[in-house]
Amino acid sequence: MSELKTEEEQIEAFKDWWKKNGTILVVIIAISLGGYFGWQAWQKSQANHLSEASSLYQNMIEAAADLTKENNQKTVSFVSAQLSNDYGDTGYAMLAKLFSARLDAQKGNYDTAITDLEGAIKQTEDPSFIALANLRVTKLLLQKEDYKGALARLEQVKPAEFLAQRQELAGDIYLLQGKRDEARASYQKASEALGANTKHPLLDIKLKDLVKG
Repeated sequence: MSELKTEEEQIEAFKDWWKKNGTILVVIIAISLGGYFGWQAWQKSQANHLSEASSLYQNMIEAAADLTKENNQKTVSFVSAQLSNDYGDTGYAMLAKLFSARLDAQKGNYDTAITDLEGAIKQTEDPSFIALANLRVTKLLLQKEDYKGALARLEQVKPAEFLAQRQELAGDIYLLQGKRDEARASYQKASEALGANTKHPLLDIKLKDLVKG
């Protein structure tokens, strides 16, 4: 167009170009704007979704603070189910399973509690969360007196920051099996993992009770 000599020629040339390309240009612009505003709407929807899940989770935490009350137990069960069903794509659904497992364990429903924790483990790749859930499963298996299963589950607790908890729990399992030497060795490893500057009176008592006479 820059080679055209008059303004009229430029206008006529633009009209011809618009007839050929105008529709396509409008469609492209519409699609671009639609994508932009669609993305904005989606982001807003996601933010609202997370906000709702967060609010429900907060309600559950408050109820779980005192599970001796029947109403609080019902709240935890109801909210946990709602988070799993309607907000399963958020981390809150995963965390809710910890509370539902705690409630099930309190009622003596150990198998159901283990199922809750297994479900939570499948929803995440976070090593710390997985370790925490596996420690809880180990304790539930211990309640069921499944010592072999408890020790096997304990092997899945990998992160170094959980070494002391893992070894102390192993000591508890060995002690319940009557394996005092293995228990003492595990308690000692737990104490070493904690370090000299960390106090753990209960672990100290466990060790002293197993000192060879």
